[in-house]
Amino acid sequence: MYNLQVNNREKVFKMARILCTHCNFALNTCVCSAIETITNKVKVIILQHPSEEKIAKNTAKLLDLSLTDCEIIKGENSADFSMLNSLPKESTVLLYPNENATCLDEPSSTKHKHITHLIVIDGTWKKTYKILQLTPALNQFRTVSFNKLPKNRYTIRKAPRADSLSTLEAVAHSLSLIENLNPEPLFTLLEELINKQTQHMPEHVKARYLN
Repeated sequence: MYNLQVNNREKVFKMARILCTHCNFALNTCVCSAIETITNKVKVIILQHPSEEKIAKNTAKLLDLSLTDCEIIKGENSADFSMLNSLPKESTVLLYPNENATCLDEPSSTKHKHITHLIVIDGTWKKTYKILQLTPALNQFRTVSFNKLPKNRYTIRKAPRADSLSTLEAVAHSLSLIENLNPEPLFTLLEELINKQTQHMPEHVKARYLN
């Protein structure tokens, strides 16, 4: 029995080191079976802090795997995000909660009907704020946010603020409001990632994340 348990642990460990060639997750957390191609009209541009790339729980790459028009750009400052200056100023918005943000979920809001590009910063709150400060080009775009946040489904990655959503959830909710895109395939993919990430956890550890 002991040898069998050791062999099983070794097998899981080896699978965790080998990456799926399509989704780029470890083989034991591969989510390919839940990926559905989603045609989005609004182009999603994700400005990703370099530290997020290696985080197994990062959800930005799920968007890149699903959405037909999604681009992830890694960096920390203006030099990394020079392409921002080529975006249409009037129809590009930055998803970021500040006092000037237009709420996408307000019934009276009609400005979001003309949005063609949605910029999202992918990182912790601290690193997201740093990117915002080091990238003045972002100031040319109006900001959008939500009046009422949907339920946070991504409980396996803790956030310091109550008004937090994963990048996938934030984009899914935004696109559902801007272009009436059905977010359920994205949420199904997120659930698959959660299941795969927690399947090898001890029950007492899993309970802390899922309850």
